[in-house]
Amino acid sequence: MNSVRESKIVLAFIGSLVPDEPEFHNSAFSPAGQMYQRELVLNLGIAGLEPAVVYSVTPMPAFPRSKRIWVAKGSACLLGKSRLVRLPFINVTPIKQITLGIGTFIALLYWGLQNFRNRHRVVLTYNLTVPPGLFTLIAARLIRAKVVAVLCDINVPGETVPSNLATQIDFRLHKFLIPKFDGHVVAADRMMQDFAPKRHFLRLEGGVNREVARQSSRGSRGEDEFVMVAAGSLHRANGILLILEAFALVPGSQFRLVIAGAGPLEEDVRRAAEKDSRITYSGKISFSEVLKLYAAADLLLNIRLTESLKTAYFFPSKVMEYLASGTPVLSTCTGHMEQEYGEYAFLLKEENPVALAEKLALIADMPAHVRLDLGRKARSFMLSNKTWEAQGRNLTRFITDKLLNLPPSALERQLGSSREARESSLSAI
Repeated sequence: MNSVRESKIVLAFIGSLVPDEPEFHNSAFSPAGQMYQRELVLNLGIAGLEPAVVYSVTPMPAFPRSKRIWVAKGSACLLGKSRLVRLPFINVTPIKQITLGIGTFIALLYWGLQNFRNRHRVVLTYNLTVPPGLFTLIAARLIRAKVVAVLCDINVPGETVPSNLATQIDFRLHKFLIPKFDGHVVAADRMMQDFAPKRHFLRLEGGVNREVARQSSRGSRGEDEFVMVAAGSLHRANGILLILEAFALVPGSQFRLVIAGAGPLEEDVRRAAEKDSRITYSGKISFSEVLKLYAAADLLLNIRLTESLKTAYFFPSKVMEYLASGTPVLSTCTGHMEQEYGEYAFLLKEENPVALAEKLALIADMPAHVRLDLGRKARSFMLSNKTWEAQGRNLTRFITDKLLNLPPSALERQLGSSREARESSLSAI
């Protein structure tokens, strides 16, 4: 019995995952980030590697943008058997980062002590800024656990974030820390090329969840209107201003542009909608409403900037939903978009208003069946290769095969309950 227990793989997840409840919805709450973490934890469990505990930072703007100075510890049963522990912290920068780092350090030491008889301990941490990855790395070394960095974005000072002392320190810490982790799961290949070349890694830019997979592929629309949709955060990096400038150059009352989301450029979108009746701003809407927008559109726009801003260390997870919707997609060549998804989407090679306007007009002039065939082809590829269940299996194999060098039988021995039982326990989420 002892030998079986000692060979079991135990996993701790560190991130910013919280229950999807109103009390946690604020300007720091990222629906895309929450979905990524939630699906990752859920589908690791389905694949047989369910985290025993999730240590989480409660998303919250720092004081004085938030009135709360002290955030207490909390706990909940989050996903299946995973226990969620919300770490306490003082909500004042930079004390916030330090207290969260210390809290993570202590929590991992305690977790390591609880599981000292298990030879295979793994810590999976989502991004390295909050809590600071340095505390996680040191704690993992002390408890002799393998530690994997899940890197969904790296901000470059002066590009995707302002250039100041805090962002400069954060970027330099990334350069120092990333090569020291045992494993890497990244959204963009350039992260590894620039920060840890020649190291093995798993690219996991996102996935298709069950709600998107259940959505019926769209049918043909009438020819009276051509509806374009851009959904997501209203940030400069997402090409919102470029979309608005280009749309102003597209003549014709049949064209419609629907923008959904929230962010710093919300007023710019509102002003554009006031000036041009063809533009609709839907605001921040629920995920189910977003899916309805996809189904009602003729074209989905992913105009992540790559030329005027350095966004090489990002990949928009929204693309995964777009491609799986069955509606045709127009995208810039962000990250590995052209390399992996080029045959499933229309690509924008020049990021300027005139080029985008010309591309939109060209796509609109295509026969509807040509556009729809591309959309269906993309959906088929995504549902065959990029579901979150498939991504969970990919990450599980990466941890067991590449990180721990274990045979497949080692994981099968610890599955315990069936995958169906795991899925049914999570069906209400």
